[in-house]
Amino acid sequence: MCGISAIIHPIETHRIRETLDCMNNSMHHRGPDADGIYINEKIGLGHRRLSIIDPENSANQPMLSRNKKWVVAFNGEIYNYVELKANELQGVYFQTESDTEVILELFQKYGVECLPKLRGMFAFVLHNIETAETYVVRDRYGMKPLYYSMQKNGCFIASELRALLASDFIPRKLNRTALEEYIETQTVCAPNTLIENVQLLEAGHYLHFNKKETTKHCYYRLLDDTSYELSDKTNTQELLRSTLRESVAQHMRADVPFGAFLSGGIDSSLLVGLMSEIRTEKINTFQISFEEEAFDERKYAQLVAKKFGTDHHEINLSANEFLKDIPSAIASIDFPSGDGPNTYAVSKAAKKAGITVAISGLGGDELFAGYPVFQYMQSIEKSFILKLSYPLRKSASVALNAISSSRSLRKKAEMLGLQKANLASAYPLVRNVWKAGELIPRTTKHFEIENNFNFIFEKNAPLLNRVSAAEIESYMQHVLLRDSDQMSMAHSLEIRVPFLDHTVVELATHLSTNLKNPTSAKKFLTETFADLLPHEVVNRKKMGFTLPWSVWMKNELRDFTEEGFNELYKQDVINEEVLRKAWSKFVLDSEEKSFISFWHLSVLGHWMKNNRITFES
Repeated sequence: MCGISAIIHPIETHRIRETLDCMNNSMHHRGPDADGIYINEKIGLGHRRLSIIDPENSANQPMLSRNKKWVVAFNGEIYNYVELKANELQGVYFQTESDTEVILELFQKYGVECLPKLRGMFAFVLHNIETAETYVVRDRYGMKPLYYSMQKNGCFIASELRALLASDFIPRKLNRTALEEYIETQTVCAPNTLIENVQLLEAGHYLHFNKKETTKHCYYRLLDDTSYELSDKTNTQELLRSTLRESVAQHMRADVPFGAFLSGGIDSSLLVGLMSEIRTEKINTFQISFEEEAFDERKYAQLVAKKFGTDHHEINLSANEFLKDIPSAIASIDFPSGDGPNTYAVSKAAKKAGITVAISGLGGDELFAGYPVFQYMQSIEKSFILKLSYPLRKSASVALNAISSSRSLRKKAEMLGLQKANLASAYPLVRNVWKAGELIPRTTKHFEIENNFNFIFEKNAPLLNRVSAAEIESYMQHVLLRDSDQMSMAHSLEIRVPFLDHTVVELATHLSTNLKNPTSAKKFLTETFADLLPHEVVNRKKMGFTLPWSVWMKNELRDFTEEGFNELYKQDVINEEVLRKAWSKFVLDSEEKSFISFWHLSVLGHWMKNNRITFES
């Protein structure tokens, strides 16, 4: 796990090293073990290294190929690098034991056709020194971030927005249209970002630079192949067991100490069980516990830790203790969202215990119908609501809004008021927390959020698989994975997610409705691994890995939350009167809006202040 930076086709060549130094230094936390720079007249590459596989200096980056024709700066892990060396690169002499060198050799042999062969999380910039061609590549599901900005002085690329800003070539201006999306959804989906003229390379895409032009290409998209379904229960269970076990085994490859996050839920418990089967030595597990009993999951985590004999670490967290870390957690946020500090706390504890790699259960809910959104979308598909004419739905929406202040009924009113009555429009409403027009004057063409999901919901695939794809390409990628990356890397900790190996994802997104139907929590997954999962874990009430924000924000965190709002007021980013009124109701225990509607706005204010971002209305 690392941080990478690049300047492609630079104009001010005399400033390349100075600029890359600044970009690299801003990402020291991503790679405290080594740093390096490569420069020629066509490109400058920077790298900060967190040594995971082959910690020798010979594996530092940017790395040149054996024939000196290629150079790469790589962030991430290629989990099947051992198999690739044995099966695809027989006879090749390797200078290192690193997965980085495998990318170089594989690309020389196959070009971009090698990308489907890679199993892992990755973002890299690969340059051909002879032809001056450059490839900028991001993994299938966006596990590793990669931002870029086309400027008159060249194309600037980095693992973090802060690194781009550190170059001093990127104006620190808030993206007005992206702001609307952020207010409504708590995040911004690729390719847009909250900084003007800065883009996030989409998952499963690569950029190709040559002497004449720059082009963008898609090499992977979920649900591209809908020609088959997995419907035989016994055979599919055997396939899932072998596929997920292989993924876990590959994700455990590391030359540094590793462990696992253990919440006591189904996904993390299952992975710990598989890890214990694969390794004979004790697995280190980490879990956060709370003073607030309603949020405390320790008894389930303890049960799993005892079953598999792990070396279990409990992190007891109070509001006051967490409050001390809030400024540091927020300062570590490279891209704001409505989540994040959860992972900051557990990552800090894991790193303190000497762990450099942690296994996470992220992805299980999205793949195996673990969220209420799956039942919600099933009910919408069967509902008569989408079949009504727009005038009828609009009238019903206005009437429902007038008589109700509860969140659930307001959501139904919003559904009725949709101008486009289809699943692609209905899906985003699940996590929408505001209408942008409530908080900011609508002076630009509003973003069309449903356009992000047309490709998915128009596919001829079972609805539950389409919902899985939508979850992966939206909330998981642009909130959970992004926050997982930035909050763990704040402590130089690498988080790995075995559920998101593409072989597991492809299996889960081709299940028949009969197998995947969520009649109980992730039923197909729990039945497949019934021998590993204690029944207390399978049958427990789902809590999710969250902190008691609603309680804290009305008490210990109230001042801090309001400080974030004040930054937004200062720059007239939002309508102060509307937010103050809604916040006052929330503090007085109104149910109109949840804490989710406010936290991401406070984070935005703190982020703008920390990064000196300005807003022009």
